[in-house]
Amino acid sequence: MAQPRPRETRRAAGAILTCAVLAALLRLPFARTGLSMDEGGCAHVAREWARGVPLYREAWLDRPQGLLLTYRLLLGLDPDGGAIRVGAVAAGAMITVLVGLTGWLLAGRRTGTVAAALYAVVGVAPRIEGFTLNGELLASVPAALAVTAALLWRRYHTRAWLVVAGIAAGGAVTMKPSGLDGFTAALAVLAVTTGRHRRGYAILLAGAALPVGLCALHGATIGWSRYWHALVGYQVAALGGTNTGVDDRGTALLHSLHTVAPELAALTVAATIGLWAVRQHRTTAATVAAWLAGGLVGVNLGGSYWPHYWVQLLPPLTVLAAVAVTTVGARRPGVRAAAFGAVLLPQVAWLVALVPASPAQRDRAVPYAEAARRDARIAAVIRAGTRPEDQIFVLVSQANIYFLADRRTDYPYLWGKPIEKIPDALPRLRTMLDGPNRPRVVMLNNAPARVDPTGQVERILAEHYRPWREVEGVSLLRAVPDNPPR
Repeated sequence: MAQPRPRETRRAAGAILTCAVLAALLRLPFARTGLSMDEGGCAHVAREWARGVPLYREAWLDRPQGLLLTYRLLLGLDPDGGAIRVGAVAAGAMITVLVGLTGWLLAGRRTGTVAAALYAVVGVAPRIEGFTLNGELLASVPAALAVTAALLWRRYHTRAWLVVAGIAAGGAVTMKPSGLDGFTAALAVLAVTTGRHRRGYAILLAGAALPVGLCALHGATIGWSRYWHALVGYQVAALGGTNTGVDDRGTALLHSLHTVAPELAALTVAATIGLWAVRQHRTTAATVAAWLAGGLVGVNLGGSYWPHYWVQLLPPLTVLAAVAVTTVGARRPGVRAAAFGAVLLPQVAWLVALVPASPAQRDRAVPYAEAARRDARIAAVIRAGTRPEDQIFVLVSQANIYFLADRRTDYPYLWGKPIEKIPDALPRLRTMLDGPNRPRVVMLNNAPARVDPTGQVERILAEHYRPWREVEGVSLLRAVPDNPPR
């Protein structure tokens, strides 16, 4: 591939940076929609950890320390959580730049510019929560950096880039254990580069081992079995068991695909065309195919198929879609523009529809916006009706309430899936609610029978709690005073 002239280089770099600014501007309005239950739950665990609560024991989360350290940093900038969504804006802008650079290194500056423009818009992805600071988005930043750095190593033969690629690939795994795609893509770059690169593999592996090893070392200091169980063990133990959720994996996958299809269908079609177009270009095909394959493995690891899992696939899909756009319209600008518009159409139509919409319509269109406002009001009621030392419990999964109300719980499992999959989780829940130190307030986000079909939790709540408040259809129970809990 011919090297671009300095002027062309500056123009392409400027276009990619402009796309990053666009990405930030498109995501900024969502910074005001409140925290999702996952964002608030992660913020709660990170804050508890910062206050000295033992991680993976009382402050429990099935995510590695990289994600929690990121949340701690953002809470240090803004204890109320406003910086969390700003972090999502920054992540979207950074991935836009990295996707653009990767497309440029693989298929030329035009492809890189188109890839950056596609991700800036498509990456908002409201149905798959592309604007929230989920683990997939956080992992995509270092994963995309790993791919870019590996390609820079291939071009300039500078080992420092390989070190960066390794550390970034390992860093993605510390954000989410399924963040393997940056590592698989970097390995593919090494595999298709001519020459003996045994030392290159060692450098890449050593770099990846650094952040992963530091997290493992910290995990060993707090109890290796507990650490392993939180990140991997309970998921592995649940495979093939009866407590894997309400739906089986196939049903969950079909439901997830139905949810994400409006946003991913056009992009996936274009990416398929792009993969076919580069089939004879060894480096490009191997790199992007390995990048995409690593992301698909990550999507399938958890088995729950929440919509935000698909965020991990957006960077490789946009690069491949950019290849398709620039290939289909290589000599016909009109065709290229039409292909570009077709890929963007679903997202642009959604964004344009928000402009004349009423505030209520926008809340309904943006996932979590309406729920986040409701949860903020519920949290305000709980905060006003309890003391700072009082404990609460949300039955279950609406973990952002703990952060918004600034109240603790002794029960470690804040989301429903761990309760379904961990054998002692439900007995431990019954013991807590039935014990002398039961929480002062219980929020019924779900019917007790749905969490515990045996009816024991419902019986315990009827015995020890009475209706206290109802906020927008959500019941709050208060412990009876004859056995004062903390």
